[in-house]
Amino acid sequence: MMRLWAVFLCLASLPGVAAERRPVFPPGIKPAGPYAPGVSHGGYLYVSGQGPRDASGKYGDTPEANVRQTLRNIRAIVEAGGLTMEHIAYAQVYLHRSVPRAVMERVWKETFPRNPPKRLVFAAYRMPLDIPVEINAIAVRDLALKKQASGMVLPSPGGKPGCRKVSGGVICTASGARAEAVEEQTKLTLAGLDELLKLQGYTLADVVATNVRLDNVEEFAKMNAAYGAFFPKEAPPTRTTIAPSAPAQSRQARGVRYPALVSVSVLAVK
Repeated sequence: MMRLWAVFLCLASLPGVAAERRPVFPPGIKPAGPYAPGVSHGGYLYVSGQGPRDASGKYGDTPEANVRQTLRNIRAIVEAGGLTMEHIAYAQVYLHRSVPRAVMERVWKETFPRNPPKRLVFAAYRMPLDIPVEINAIAVRDLALKKQASGMVLPSPGGKPGCRKVSGGVICTASGARAEAVEEQTKLTLAGLDELLKLQGYTLADVVATNVRLDNVEEFAKMNAAYGAFFPKEAPPTRTTIAPSAPAQSRQARGVRYPALVSVSVLAVK
């Protein structure tokens, strides 16, 4: 199992580009929770973690078919945002053990035959709706800045709690392990993130991308219900949700802390 670590966004300022935030909802893609498939902000397009469901809700019959459809879903969002796959500067790939990395690599090379985006690949124990692959991305509007922007990375859960300033924004990570149930942990986590962001001059309304680490995918709906109350329904941020490892064997408290059933990293920009 590849261990997740906190990774940070190195966001370059683009002169002359408006910082208007706009959600991107392409036809045929229905989010599995309270998040936007894409968010366009300034010179960047943030893409939520996508799986292999097609417009009819079906998955592919093979690992290769699932990877291909996942990348088609990425393409639909990128093109709805007025860009092409060539504009993708960075991506994160999460693979279930049922998808051989060699298969993903073959489809990836066919999708990006030249000038591919920078990429990190992680193993995931389980993902929402039991999808076998999930991919998120950041695209840059100015192709001339693609190489410079290739150092960008979406916030990934698993890092130390707190905030880190980056050029153009801030990344904060928190968990709510003081509560026993995932709903209450989600509320504590996002309330804590709101306080952390305010100390940096931001709010949850400035968040464009989130990464959620869930201990048990069976509690995905419970997490969604609590999570959705913290973001504007008309323009929620993008989101990637994974369970990187097997659920905690015991949920008994140790002192004043329970196992971290959910942790969240957010990227806020203005």
